[in-house]
Amino acid sequence: MTKLPVPTGAAIADRSIRTIWGGVYRSERRGAGAGPRRRLVRIALLLLGVSAVVSQAATSTATRPQIPASEQGSYTIATFLNGWSPPVVATPSHGNYVVGASSTYKTVQAAVNAANEAGGSTRKYIEIQPGTYTGLVVVPSGVPLTIYGDSETGVVLQLNAHDVMTGPEFQAAVGHGADFGSSAPAQVSAYYDDCTTRSTLGTNCTATVISYASNLQLKNLTIENSYADNDPSANGQNQAVAYLNNGGDEVILDTVRLLGHQDTLWLAGAGKRTYLRNCYVAGDVDFIFGDMIGVFDTCEIEYLTNRTTTGAITAPSHPAGNRGFLFSGGSFTSTGATHSVYLGRQWPQHGASTGQTIIRQVNLGAHIRSSAPWEQWDSTHPIDYGASGNWRLAEYDNTGPGAAP
Repeated sequence: MTKLPVPTGAAIADRSIRTIWGGVYRSERRGAGAGPRRRLVRIALLLLGVSAVVSQAATSTATRPQIPASEQGSYTIATFLNGWSPPVVATPSHGNYVVGASSTYKTVQAAVNAANEAGGSTRKYIEIQPGTYTGLVVVPSGVPLTIYGDSETGVVLQLNAHDVMTGPEFQAAVGHGADFGSSAPAQVSAYYDDCTTRSTLGTNCTATVISYASNLQLKNLTIENSYADNDPSANGQNQAVAYLNNGGDEVILDTVRLLGHQDTLWLAGAGKRTYLRNCYVAGDVDFIFGDMIGVFDTCEIEYLTNRTTTGAITAPSHPAGNRGFLFSGGSFTSTGATHSVYLGRQWPQHGASTGQTIIRQVNLGAHIRSSAPWEQWDSTHPIDYGASGNWRLAEYDNTGPGAAP
C-alpha cells in the first residue's frame, strides 16, 4: 500500500482555503447560504485557524487507488490539455449578434446561422439577453464563436427531448423549424432533418445544444434538458443530453450550468479537448460520459436523487492510450444517502474497459462510496484501474467526507 506524504504549511493552507471558498461560492451562485458579512466571517475564521489544520494522506487500495505523490505531476490540467492553454473568455458589452425578444434575432439558432453565413476566421460574439429560450441549438464547424449571457442563471437554453421520442415529437418540441431549412448551414439542416424523421431518436438527437465547432466558447448561461422531472416513471433510464460536443477541439465552457438527469454532458471525439471552468453539472446516471478529453477546473458536480438514489457519475470510454476526464478542485455534492453513488464506470464504447477518470484535490461529499467507488460496466467488462504510469481510475489528495480514508 502506498502512503502519500502529509501536507504541511502552505500546502495545507492552500487546499483548505480552496475547499471552504468553493463552498461559499457555490452557496452564492445557487442562491443559498449566509449574507456577505457572514461569509466574510467564515473566511476570516478559516484564515485564523488554518495553521491548525492537519490532513493525513489517504491509503491506496486495490479498489480505491490513489496516485502516488511522485506521479501526480503527470495528472494535471496542463498535461491533460497537452499544450493548449485556454484563454480567459472575453465578452464584449455588445455582441456582433444579439438574441432577445426585442432584438433582430429571436432564437440563438438564427444568430448562429447568421454568424456562419458571414464567414471569415475572426471570432464573432453572440450575446443572449436574459430569458428562457426553448428549442434546439446546433453550432456547426466553421467560424469561431463566443456565445454568452449576462449570468449563468439569467439565460437558459432548454429543450425537452429524450431518446425514445419519435421524430415528429422531437420536431414539435423544438419548434422554430424555419431556422433549420435549406438556407441554414449544412450541418445544421442535416442534423435536424435526420432527427425529425427518425422513428426513435436515440441519444445523439436529444441534445439541447450540439456543437461540431472547434474554438467554441460558451459563457454565463444555462443549458438544460428539461426532460425527466415530468416523467418519474423513467427512473433514470431515458437518455436526455443537455450539451453534446461532437468532435470540436479546444472548446471552453466558462461559468455554465448543465442540467439534466441521465447523460447530461456528452463529450464525443477521442483526443479532442473540452475545458470547463467554474461550471455546475447535474444529473443522475452516467451524466458525464464519452471519449473526449474533458478537464473540469473548480466545478461542482451534483448527483440528483429525485428519480433514482444510486448510480455512477461518469462513464468514460477513452481508448487505452488516450487522456480522459480530469476533475481538479471543486466539489462533488448530493443530498443522497451516505455511500450510495459511484464515481464512475467505464463505458466499453471502443470494445474494452479503458476509459479514464482522474479526481484530484476535490471535496467529495458523503454520498460517494467509500471502499470501492468504481463500478464495473458488466461481468464481461471488468474494471481497469490502470497502473503506475497510466492510471485510468484513480484519485489524488481529495478531501471531504467522501474522500478515501
